[in-house]
Amino acid sequence: MKAAIMVAEAHQTPFGAALSMGDQLFVTAANQTQKLYDPTAHAEIMAIRKLGERIQKTDMSGFTLYTTCEPCPMCMSAAIWAKIDTIFFGCSIPEISKFMDQISLNSRQINDNSFHEIDIQGGVMEAECLTLLEQFG
Repeated sequence: MKAAIMVAEAHQTPFGAALSMGDQLFVTAANQTQKLYDPTAHAEIMAIRKLGERIQKTDMSGFTLYTTCEPCPMCMSAAIWAKIDTIFFGCSIPEISKFMDQISLNSRQINDNSFHEIDIQGGVMEAECLTLLEQFG
């Protein structure tokens, strides 16, 4: 999670993501929606794209996604399609909603209705992630 927080801070956004396997960090990414004029350029999507290019595969089984904020429906769906095993996030969608508009559909709801079950753990380094929302949200 520290890598996700660091990349978010470096890009002055509350949204950072990192993908790892075991102890090895493979990629980090930050939200780039404004910079790229791309509403799909969320941190999680950018990290999945970078990892796909690096490993030359779309099956990311065995990987863990760390993200400063709970994945939105688009990002959660991308994680499912990528077959990511585990997601750790900091702030929940209701917390994010205090700072900006959100789609009120949480990652567990999407996970419960998908073909690939991801282990989801929220509240990881929540205070640090909330500080990002307060600074940049």
